[in-house]
Amino acid sequence: MERRVFFFDDFGPKNTKHVLQAVRDRLKQSDIDKVLVASESGRLALKVKDAFPNKTVVCVTYDKYTRRKYNKPQLMKKELQEKGVIVVNTIREPISHELTFRNWWVKKTMKMSGEEADLFWMTLICVGGHGFRTAIESVFMAVEAGTVKLRERVVSIAGTGWGADSAIVVKGSRFKDAVGERPEKRLKVEEILAMPKQTEWAGYG
Repeated sequence: MERRVFFFDDFGPKNTKHVLQAVRDRLKQSDIDKVLVASESGRLALKVKDAFPNKTVVCVTYDKYTRRKYNKPQLMKKELQEKGVIVVNTIREPISHELTFRNWWVKKTMKMSGEEADLFWMTLICVGGHGFRTAIESVFMAVEAGTVKLRERVVSIAGTGWGADSAIVVKGSRFKDAVGERPEKRLKVEEILAMPKQTEWAGYG
């Protein structure tokens, strides 16, 4: 199989139109019906829905507690619903949650505390950047909300700050099973459609 992949020299919203093009190319295969998009205000989700009107678009965003705590912009929920966008905004981000980790080398399964488990997110940022990490996080949240089925193949879009700079094809899984004992339940990123070659480390020490 051959496919064009977009690798951007830098991160950020200026890559949005190329991300949408990468997703458009991939959706031509007609084997994916659902597109997830991480969007703080909903503006990016509306743009994605306009680009793919015949697909189910899911806006994954902050719950009310997190939105208030970090003073995030108001969600354009009415506009999203009028466009037929599904909104996931009742699930807390799986940051600092306990995680089951299967150490295959020593054949041992360990329960990692929330503080230890956050290394999982740092690793994802090292691999693909903030948008890549957030695209994966969005899948966990959508599965938790019941919007994405386990093992369902979806496209997930996210970015660094505003807009989009990353898109992946991934199978639905739960965070608690992402690197756990059951191989069939683990996280599986099947394809990278777009990602930046640079990483923004602000806020990640």
